[in-house]
Parts: sequence; structure tokens; C-alpha cells
Amino acid sequence: MSVALRLALRRLASHPRQTVLTVGGVALGVAVFIFTVAMMDGLVVFFTQRLIRVSPLLTVQPERLAQSPAREALRTGRGGELLALPRPPLPDQRPTVRGATVLAESIARVEGVEGVSVAASVPAVLRFGTVAEPATLVGIEPRAEARVTELPAAVLRGRWDGLVARRSGVVVGVQLADRLGADLGDRLVATGEDGAARELEVVGIMATGLGAVDEASAFVNLPVAQSLAGWASAEGSEIRIRAATLTGLTTLRRRLEGVTGYRVETWEETSRASLQLFRTIGLTTYLLTGFVLLVAGLGIFNRLTTVILDKERDVAVLRSFGFSRGAIRATFLLEGVLLGAGGAAAGCLVASAAIAYFTAFPIRFAPRSGAVVAYTELYLANEPRYYAIVAGVALVLSAAAALGAVRRAVGVVPVEVLRGSV
Repeated sequence: MSVALRLALRRLASHPRQTVLTVGGVALGVAVFIFTVAMMDGLVVFFTQRLIRVSPLLTVQPERLAQSPAREALRTGRGGELLALPRPPLPDQRPTVRGATVLAESIARVEGVEGVSVAASVPAVLRFGTVAEPATLVGIEPRAEARVTELPAAVLRGRWDGLVARRSGVVVGVQLADRLGADLGDRLVATGEDGAARELEVVGIMATGLGAVDEASAFVNLPVAQSLAGWASAEGSEIRIRAATLTGLTTLRRRLEGVTGYRVETWEETSRASLQLFRTIGLTTYLLTGFVLLVAGLGIFNRLTTVILDKERDVAVLRSFGFSRGAIRATFLLEGVLLGAGGAAAGCLVASAAIAYFTAFPIRFAPRSGAVVAYTELYLANEPRYYAIVAGVALVLSAAAALGAVRRAVGVVPVEVLRGSV
């Protein structure tokens, strides 16, 4: 093995230009792949961090777990049996969590729950002067919400506590405020679906980084939203819950469903569509970037194949001096692995330097309307496993390319080659 290694190193040193180009190809593939993984994972981390800052970890939905009597009667009914079914709810009768305030008190006593807030989300039209914009009014209890999410920290101008001081106050998403042309102290008119109107004073403007909140949401006191929706004071569209941990929420969710009788969603389930979108984009990008590594592997295969074709006589001489097929195979295999290892090491260094640079001096983006997340700067994740996995893949591809090329070398018959060269 030591002789094979010396031969492989000597051969690499004897062709410096080819060696540098091959190593450079592998390094480029490794660096591009690592940077792409860091960029796509960074996007998911960026979105997740902002999501869990301003969203509840668990949400009680207005959907009872017990099957309705009408549905159960249809399921168990026999042919020819006459059934009397109640009229289904009209489309404008939005489902609510009944007795939400009482349920919130019960939820607060469950182990693992750190904060509970009742919310009422209702569609409305906000008007400022002659400008009108559709929006979602989210009615909350300001102090209770502060124990569930970090929405108070997202207020750019004004104060979250302004909702406590002014019962008719409103905290508006920054992009919604821009479209309305409203600022602190301005008075808006909110109109609900039934035509009921309520005058609101802007006490805060917030920027959460989530498009759905910044572009179309306004936070008001819970009674304001309930009155615009025509709900009772104990009703809400959801109950928002803060848990002690971010992961392992399945057990707590089942416990809460037992306490409330309503379906409970985790933050991952609520944002499943957005997270799946990012994962799909990431997978597509990985596949496209992976072709760069594949091309680098083909470069190694091409180099070794060309060398073997040019050096058949040298291989025959080595075989005639007693080199076994295994030794010949080891020589060219080591050459391919050394090329891959050199490229992987160089690629990891380049990727690490690039990630460090763009972390210190991030690229800025202009905010885009309609985006799921306000991705205003390049955010890169940097995990050691990226380097280990991508470098390992590069070594495997290099070894596979070398093994593919070395099949011709071990098939050389010394007598035929040497006789033909005489």
C-alpha cells in the first residue's frame, strides 16, 4: 500500500496542471453544494425563528373532536330508515370556540403550559380617509398575549401597551399601514361583515417579518373584535398557547384536546404548507446543484481513463515486475481518492470563507409584497454536518469514478502490450 501511495503521489505531481484543474472542479462542486445547503437551510431557520416569535406554539381550533349527532346517525343508519337531520350552519356563521375564556383558565393549569390567550380573528375593511384595505382584525388580550408570543417586541413605532391604555386602540402591520397611509395617532374606521363600524386609533405599527401579519393584520382588544363579529364575550376563534418547550408537543397536544374537547394544532401543523414549500424548493435546488458534483466525478473518471490509456505500457511493465492487479487497482484508486480529498478540502475551505463573509456582510434585499416571509437579507445556516456530508459524497463519487476507470488498467495483459510495443 505504501508503494501504491508513493506511485499515486508521484503521478499527481508529474502532471500539475491536470491535477490542479481536476481538484478545482471537485472544489467548485463541493463549495457550491455546501453554500446552497447553507442558504436553503438558512431560509427555513429564518422563517421558523420569526414564526415561533410571533405565533403560538399550540392553538385550540374551533373544531370539536366529538362527532356530531347528525354525522353519527348517517354512519349508523340502516337502509330504508327515516332520519331527521338538523339544518347545517350557514356559510356566514363562523365556527367559534364556545366558552373560550373558561377553557383558557383550565388550559393554564395544565402542566407544560406557560401562557394562554384567547383570540378572535375576524375579516374587516379598514378605512383611512378615502383609502380602504381588507384586513384581518385579531382581537387579543394584550397582557395575556405578551405571555404567549413576542408580538410586543415586534412593534416598530408606538407601544404594545397602548392597547391597554386605549380600548379602541389598534396595532397595524407595517405594510398595511403603508398602504393605508396611516401613522401613529391616526384614526381608522373598521367595518365588519355585517356592516357594523368601529373607530380605532393607531397606537402601534409592527413588523414581524411574516407577510401574512405585516400586510393584512391589525391587532385590537378582544371585545372590539367580538363586537364586530357579533360574538358573545366568552367566544373566540382560537385559544393561543405557549408551551415550555418547542419540540415534543404531541403529548401536550393530546392532553389539551382531552381538557378542551377541541382540536389542537402545533405550530408545525399550522405552518405545514409554508414549511413544505421551503423543503420542496430546497430539494429541487439540491438536485440541481448535485449535478456539479457529478460533473466533477466525471472529470476524475475522464482524467484517470486518459492516463490509463496513455500508460498501458507502464502498467504492463509494473505487472511484469510482479505488481498484482490489486496493487495496480490500489494505485489508481488512491490517485482518484486523493484528487477527491484535495477537492473536498479546498471546497470546504472556500465554502466556509464564503459563508463567513456573507454572514458578516449580508446581501440586502428589497421587501417584496405577497411574500410568505420578509426575507430582506441573505441568512446562511452553518452546520458542521454540511461539510462532513458533502465531503463524504465527493469522496464516494471520486472513488466510484476511479474504480470505473481502473477496470481497464487491471485488465491489461503484460505480454500482449509489451509484444506490441517492440
